Amino acid sequence: MSAPEETLLWRGRPSQWINLGAYLLCLLLAAGVVAGYAFARQQPLILAGLAVPALIAFAVWWKTRAQVYELTTERLRTSQGALSRRTSELELYRVRDYTVVEPFWLRLVGCGSLVIETADRSTPQVEIRAVHGVNELKELVRTHTERRRQARGVRDLEINPQ
Repeated sequence: MSAPEETLLWRGRPSQWINLGAYLLCLLLAAGVVAGYAFARQQPLILAGLAVPALIAFAVWWKTRAQVYELTTERLRTSQGALSRRTSELELYRVRDYTVVEPFWLRLVGCGSLVIETADRSTPQVEIRAVHGVNELKELVRTHTERRRQARGVRDLEINPQ
């Protein structure tokens, strides 16, 4: 009897709402450049300063857009990077605990973060930041963590020193 094939359960990216502060700062910088242009008797060279907040906003957008989370029936994959990419994997049977974090400003737009505590020494904590449907994602992780533990015969032993 062959083992069931690994399948993709969920794929997501962080919401751009986590960059709201950076975008507002870029907007203020752009407004400052435009005000400087108006007060400096409309020197065209000053408008070249608009490139700075535009480039900052683009870099922040691209960095967030380049993050990808994938949950399969066996592991959680996290990929980061636009030009150079780094991908890390967490076997689901190593998941110990999960915490849903929903700051007020992210709850307003239906987003939250899932913090996963693991038994992996190299990655003791994984955070899936600012995704839509975070509670449903937590339930998916929980369900498939238990399935992987049962399939591998893994038990999590907690020792409380006294």
